[in-house]
Amino acid sequence: MILATSPVGRLPWRHRGRDTVEWLLEAGFFDQRPRDLPDPSVMGDAQPIVAPGGRSLSLPALARAGATLVGRPVAVDGERVAFDDSPAANVAAGDALAARLRLLADESIRRRGLDAPPVEPDEHDDPVDLDPPGSFDLRAEEVGAVVWCTGFGGDFSFIDPSLVTAEGTPRREDAAGRLPGLWYLGLRWLRRRCSGILYGFPGDAAVVADAVRAHLGG
Repeated sequence: MILATSPVGRLPWRHRGRDTVEWLLEAGFFDQRPRDLPDPSVMGDAQPIVAPGGRSLSLPALARAGATLVGRPVAVDGERVAFDDSPAANVAAGDALAARLRLLADESIRRRGLDAPPVEPDEHDDPVDLDPPGSFDLRAEEVGAVVWCTGFGGDFSFIDPSLVTAEGTPRREDAAGRLPGLWYLGLRWLRRRCSGILYGFPGDAAVVADAVRAHLGG
C-alpha cells in the first residue's frame, strides 16, 4: 500500500491508565471557546487520527505494517505520480499533537493532585526510518486502485448569500445566525471545541432550544 500523507495530528488512545479523552474532558480541553484560543488558526486543523475499536493509530505504525509513506501528490504525468518531500514533517506533526495532548492531561493531573500511574511506553512514539520515493509509476508498482480522500464540508448554498461568508460558511455569533430566528447546530467550533462531535451536541442543543423558546415568547 502506498499512502500519501498530510500534517494531521494523532490522538494517543491511552495515557496513564485511562483513555486520553477522559483526561482531556476533565481538563476542559473540549470546552475551549474560539475566543479563548491563543491561535485561532487551529480551528481549521484536520481532526486527529483515531482508529476504530479504541486504539491508537499513527503514520509510523502504518509504515511498520508495510505501508509506503509518500508526501502530497503534486503532479501526474501519464502513469507517473510525483510527491513532495513532506512525510517526515507530517509524522512530526502527528507526534507534536500527541505530545501536546499528553502534556494537557499531565497538567490537569498535577493541578488536581491526582495519583495517576506513570506514562506507559507507546509503540506509536517509536521513530521509523523513512525513505519516501519522490515519484512512482502506477503500472510498474501494480497499483490496481486509488482511494482519493478529499474530505468533506457543509454546503450552505441554499442560504441567502448575505448570511454566509466569502468562504461559504454561515455568518453567526456562536449558534445564532445573522437573521432573527436562525440558529445552527453541529458545526465545528460552533460554541466550543466539542461542538462538532457527539459530546458537544447536547449542550449546544440546550442553548439553541432556550433561544428558540425566548424568541417565540415561551
